[in-house]
Amino acid sequence: MLETPDSARARHLHVAVQLSVFTVGWNCLTGLAALAAAIVAASPALAAFALSALLDSSASVVLVWRFRTERRDPDAAERLERRALGWVAAAMVAVGLYVLVEATRALLGGSHADKSVVGVVLAAAALAVLPWLGHRKFRVASALASSALRGDGMLTTAAAALAAVTLAALFLNSAFDWWWADPGAALLIGAALAAEGIRVAVRHRWG
Repeated sequence: MLETPDSARARHLHVAVQLSVFTVGWNCLTGLAALAAAIVAASPALAAFALSALLDSSASVVLVWRFRTERRDPDAAERLERRALGWVAAAMVAVGLYVLVEATRALLGGSHADKSVVGVVLAAAALAVLPWLGHRKFRVASALASSALRGDGMLTTAAAALAAVTLAALFLNSAFDWWWADPGAALLIGAALAAEGIRVAVRHRWG
């Protein structure tokens, strides 16, 4: 039996909600755990990783609302689509600037982060899950022509890259006592988040 365009869209909407709900659960769990580990270890890189995870989670909450709304009111869903883009952009810039300030303070002050086995495990787990999740979001976003879900997919993919940077920084700090690797990685994460947030904001404003 051939699938109609309406039934196909309904199926993609269902998958989009599932991916967004999974993102909220996964990132809340890993983000809060990473934030606690960052506080214990005084690790700017781990804190930046945690904040990026919580940011992605907050964006996915808006997307769950957006895709569920489309089932009842497509016009309202279109307005929520633009609102979701605006929220993602603003949050990325805010978190990116905060991370940049804290990482700069850590570098200038010579702050030495403690070793964190929990941080290594969390970053490795994120690196195993997030690339797959980002790829799935891109595929569904293309089927739905959703810029907001595509932006969230980019945020998820960026979070995977940030997990890799965090993992490398934690390893270098633990294995070679390169204390500057941790705040240095946080600088990269903060700059990447702020730059991507500005790019999304410009696209949201003029796109």
